[in-house]
Amino acid sequence: MTTKKAFRPGITKADLVDVVYERHGGLTKDEAAQIVDVIFRTVKTSLADGRTVRIKNFGTFEVTRRAGRMGVNPMSGEKMFIRAHKGLSFKPARRLKDEVTPMQKSE
Repeated sequence: MTTKKAFRPGITKADLVDVVYERHGGLTKDEAAQIVDVIFRTVKTSLADGRTVRIKNFGTFEVTRRAGRMGVNPMSGEKMFIRAHKGLSFKPARRLKDEVTPMQKSE
């Protein structure tokens, strides 16, 4: 009797560890987890240091500054000032966009 994995939308860090483990024979599951952790930690610390992270054929992560502005509280309708803050942005590479959302050919 085979068991099926329950449907989970998206992909988790554990899923990435499994992929690294399965594709690279000779690694232990713990070593695969360490590799995934190092990659994520490197991306996080680079962004925290204000550096842009570019991954060829995937995309670019960067910290952006957002200016202060007036906004509206959706619960009360009251106008309020939203202070300046930093945010994260991701711009997918053209190749990623083309693979994920291919152009529909007109018939």
